[in-house]
Amino acid sequence: MYNKQFFIDEFKRLGLKQTDTVFVHSSYKQIAGNEGIEGGAETLIDAFIEYFGEQGLVVFPAMSWKLGYLVNDNGETRSPALGAADGFYEYGSNFDVRETPCDYLGIIPELFRKREGVVRSLCPTSSVAAYGKDARAFCEGHERAETPLNWDSPWGRLYERGAKILFLGTTMACNTFLHVVEDHASLPGLLDDYVWNFTVTDYGGRVFPVSFKRHVPHHNHYYIKVEPELCERGIAKRVTFGSAASHIVDARSEADYILRKLKEDPYLFYPEYNK
Repeated sequence: MYNKQFFIDEFKRLGLKQTDTVFVHSSYKQIAGNEGIEGGAETLIDAFIEYFGEQGLVVFPAMSWKLGYLVNDNGETRSPALGAADGFYEYGSNFDVRETPCDYLGIIPELFRKREGVVRSLCPTSSVAAYGKDARAFCEGHERAETPLNWDSPWGRLYERGAKILFLGTTMACNTFLHVVEDHASLPGLLDDYVWNFTVTDYGGRVFPVSFKRHVPHHNHYYIKVEPELCERGIAKRVTFGSAASHIVDARSEADYILRKLKEDPYLFYPEYNK
């Protein structure tokens, strides 16, 4: 059975430094595998905080992307711009940084965001949660970004910090950072014309409005197609972590490479051009 020290040794084996900024996509089930983890997901979080929390920064997605949508009992979503439809109801548009859960990110991010000392950014749909000495500065101002996945937000700071993006038992279809790269490239038709309106409650209980346009959906379905070339160029590395087939991606190199590709083909990840 895996324990905390095992995972700390895994970080070292993979060449990760205690001073690194790591952004973590994770599948607890894949990491634990048949071995299991002594103490469960909390033990894995303990390892991340102990190894990176003093000198580096550990960041997990804490997105609540369903906010603002219409939903039905099958879990399907519908943009409010399309109007009402049978079986669909409002999911809600109120984000409380302390209470709003993560959407479909697994158990690890949900437990991590609740940890003492973790700071969550104030974007109602695409927040991140961070632990480290400058976690507050890293998360600051997300609610003022022009779009939820904007370069001028914690997401863009992954580039500034030369972060390592870890896909631990997940595929690169989870690569939210590529949404940010697309946003930075100002691609045609990337943003829906509809303006989404939310209320945000911060750590002090202050309530304020936030509005923005969101990305058109489903580009992430095609992010995985660049995985082979990222690996060939050394931008991504295939590794194992615990029981999970995993990847480590250099955020800065990935962004530079994908921005060049988008300059040649702005529609690289658009669903209508990938049929």
